[in-house]
Amino acid sequence: MPRRSREISVTGVYHVMIRGINRDRIFHGEIDYLKFEKILKTVVSPKEENGELMESGCKIYAYCLMPNHVHLLIKEGTEDIGTVMKRIGIAYVSYYNKHYDRRGPLFEGRFKSEPVQDVGYFVTLLRYIHQNPVEAGMVATPDDYRWSSWHEYLSRDLLPQSICEFSVPFAGMSRDELCELVLKVNEAYSHDNPILSSRRLSNDDALNKINDMLPQGMSIDDVPKMEEADRAGLMQSALLAGVGMRQLARILSVDYSAVRRAKYALDKMNE
Repeated sequence: MPRRSREISVTGVYHVMIRGINRDRIFHGEIDYLKFEKILKTVVSPKEENGELMESGCKIYAYCLMPNHVHLLIKEGTEDIGTVMKRIGIAYVSYYNKHYDRRGPLFEGRFKSEPVQDVGYFVTLLRYIHQNPVEAGMVATPDDYRWSSWHEYLSRDLLPQSICEFSVPFAGMSRDELCELVLKVNEAYSHDNPILSSRRLSNDDALNKINDMLPQGMSIDDVPKMEEADRAGLMQSALLAGVGMRQLARILSVDYSAVRRAKYALDKMNE
């Protein structure tokens, strides 16, 4: 079966994730995290043999290195996203295999990517990426996690080892405003959010609620074939009924990114 074509971003901005095979760790200690950060720095600020800076192949707006996966918010430059990720992957796998005396691939298939077409989704992802260690229960706040770009956002001065680009690709947003948005507690932790303040539904209860919302004659298996607007409406109704976001993606067999977009649109309507 041929691979699905990657969805193209008209802005050149993508949310990219790479994960270890079988969800195994790809970082075991400080030396590994530092090596990956060094590779990211090399990609955004390549140098000639004489030490002079070359034109950057991409820009990185945010990153988070988790024990078994990596999130990047990245924009294509002189190189397409596939070329950039190939360079990052080859460099890190080469280091990792040599350092740990192993052979073979390290990452699970090809990288995953989703296009970022507007400022709303850009900010949502910026917050999501930096809150990832908090959501995983590893730290209390993004400030407490060392291996993300959050420390660059908090720094008033660009450090020599800085990776991130702060000229935001969408107008009307300063670095301070971005920081304020990231620091806001994720909706998933808000007691004021009616979507998530109720008790977590069991999978059976969630499935029953969703089935009750489906048009007559339609089953769960038909959901991926629905018109995009109708599917988004169904997801929003399910979220309002207390179905969890990951739970919803799993039951409907849709990408989690689609659920996030439905959730974001719902939050905008409720503002």
